[in-house]
Amino acid sequence: MKFKKIFFWLGISLLFLGLGQTMVLAKALTGVEIIKKVDANQVYSTAYFEYEMRIHVGEEIRTKKLVSYMQGREKSFAEFVYPVRDKGVKYLFIGDNLWMYLPSVEKVIKIAGHMLRQSMAGSDMSYEDALEDRGLINKYEIKLEGEEKVEGRLCYVLALVAKVKKVTYYKRKLWVDKELFLPLQAELFAKSGKKLKIMKMGKIKKFGTRYVAMYMTMQDLLKRDSLTEVIINKVKFDLKIPEGIFSRRNLMK
Repeated sequence: MKFKKIFFWLGISLLFLGLGQTMVLAKALTGVEIIKKVDANQVYSTAYFEYEMRIHVGEEIRTKKLVSYMQGREKSFAEFVYPVRDKGVKYLFIGDNLWMYLPSVEKVIKIAGHMLRQSMAGSDMSYEDALEDRGLINKYEIKLEGEEKVEGRLCYVLALVAKVKKVTYYKRKLWVDKELFLPLQAELFAKSGKKLKIMKMGKIKKFGTRYVAMYMTMQDLLKRDSLTEVIINKVKFDLKIPEGIFSRRNLMK
């Protein structure tokens, strides 16, 4: 009988020990940890994309096509290939610097200051939108607010509030897929609390161990009847990039 009691209490102890370990394993991620996992999914040595951009203005739809090369998150090059009036317009991103080449005047322009707030190719996205998605951890306080479903997918809901002065949006609200660690929706706010833009992502596709949203919409709420769709038609990872692609000299070619 004595041995039975010993085994009984030993079993209870092991049960609680197992429960304790399970609780540690199931410990909720912090907002910063979630963003780090999002960043990890978006890190790659090199990549090539072919995009289609559909810009809706009222009942009019303007279609543009471009190709892009990327190296990590610090370098990217993009060139419009359609329509004819935009063909040959090129962009070069290096760190926080952006240059644009206009073939009509054969001139390279550095996009800086107030110009960064301008619409990129007439879309709902600004040049700042293209630059500021990098380094959110350094610019924002990140708090996990809870969980919600987006298009049937369970997501973490994150609130990001600026901790530095130089940011495009004072506050961001992100919905991050719990399983894939991809942002599925974002709302962008001014310091006044006014909602400025809404971004949604979908059509998730797996490439090896990496997940990519092949479709995105951006809506600038300050514009009337405006919406931009971005469709990725082709993507390649870890490829050899043509020499000199990330140079200002290449913009002039």
